[in-house]
Amino acid sequence: MVIIVKLLDPKNDYVFKRIFGHTGNEEITKGLLQSIIPDKIDKIELDSNPITEKDLLDDKVGILDIKAKLNDGNVNCDIEMQVVDQKDIEKRILFYWSKMYIQTLRVGEDYETLKRCIVILITDYDLDKLKKIPEYVTKWKIREEKYSKLVLTNDLELYIISLEKAKNSTKNKKEELYNWLKFINNPKEVTRNGR
Repeated sequence: MVIIVKLLDPKNDYVFKRIFGHTGNEEITKGLLQSIIPDKIDKIELDSNPITEKDLLDDKVGILDIKAKLNDGNVNCDIEMQVVDQKDIEKRILFYWSKMYIQTLRVGEDYETLKRCIVILITDYDLDKLKKIPEYVTKWKIREEKYSKLVLTNDLELYIISLEKAKNSTKNKKEELYNWLKFINNPKEVTRNGR
């Protein structure tokens, strides 16, 4: 008897959230994050309510795909999976970042207690502005224009990851992130040892 197992597409919004954002899957999410973020992740807590709070009645609410707190809440992380290019993603990820950042400060707290926030955007397409960059991962921070090595703060960090570029990449096929992206692109191609 032959048993055929149909795997669900990890790029599907619901499936992506169940794999990486579901309570009980912290180690899976930690594995993905650790392959992207160079900092050591000792502890991860998945937020079951990824909706950003409103400050005013007419504020827009942001619904994050996956919200996680890393290392006892010292770092907040939003992981977004975007399949369709809606031409507004740069502004949307900054909006999500800003809402997440604001929520790390409570009434009466000093601004120095604001927590570092990271947004990881995984796209199934190439952003127009990044088409000429060959790497499938780009990392963004607030930098001084003339002195580009000077970072204003580490509190804002954005990673943009192109599944399309990873699929066509000829380098770094042994790195852990490449294997995660290969799984997200096509879980049937990944064997038990991840290769």
